[in-house]
Amino acid sequence: MPINRPRFVHGKILHNAGGGIFYRMEVALPDRIEFAPGQFAMVSGWPGNDPLLPRPLAIFRARGARGKGTVEFVYKVAGRGTALLSGLHEGDPIAATLPLGRGFEFGGEERTYWLLGGGVGFSTVFPAAVFLEQERSEFEMFLGARTRDQLPPRDWIPGGGLPGRVHPCTDDGTAGFFGTVTDAVRDRLDRLKTPERRRLMILACGPREMLRSVSSLALPLGIPVQASLENHMACGFGVCWGCVTEVREEGKTSYRRVCKEGPVFDAREVVW
Repeated sequence: MPINRPRFVHGKILHNAGGGIFYRMEVALPDRIEFAPGQFAMVSGWPGNDPLLPRPLAIFRARGARGKGTVEFVYKVAGRGTALLSGLHEGDPIAATLPLGRGFEFGGEERTYWLLGGGVGFSTVFPAAVFLEQERSEFEMFLGARTRDQLPPRDWIPGGGLPGRVHPCTDDGTAGFFGTVTDAVRDRLDRLKTPERRRLMILACGPREMLRSVSSLALPLGIPVQASLENHMACGFGVCWGCVTEVREEGKTSYRRVCKEGPVFDAREVVW
């Protein structure tokens, strides 16, 4: 049976190599997994208990049939855990709990989707692009980075061959739009007619400041935003309450676990 509820599994690395500042890891699993775009895994692969906790990685792609499967993760070295993951090789063992969290939701009504990925946030929105392409839904992607060398490799971008679909944005202007993802979205919105805006839905993952600014831009225009938060996580399945975010609920504020009730939230609920 496919893995469609959180489960702890052991696998072996098939491929783990860098693409610029990012790494892409493919792992063989005992069963194929089914996941919603935006869900993630808690992954570890180093010997011993240092570091103690696994690392959360977005599920980038999953395939398989007849009791065998593979899963891919994209990550950036940001600390000791991901540095150790980057040093693993073909055949090395991997442990993972997956799929975890709440992913993106796609409405039944006809919509145009804008997928926003800042930094390594593209690894969360790319699976949404694959899903939308299969559904023949209209979508565009805005990918943000400080400089061109920090954008994802072109051959990783699903549906990137269609002219006008992908909008790279760099802070230094070395590729694509000169400015942030929010600046590019604002510029694009200014050129849309009201009926086109009404069809829009934004799915975004990236630094909190990017998510906050995009939400501040889109929500007053009536454009719904689903934001995938990148909080630090410890357990990954809601026990430790170490990754909470403040949300609005029935006129009051409360806290929700990013790993359990998220990582994807309706941006209207988040206290930015």
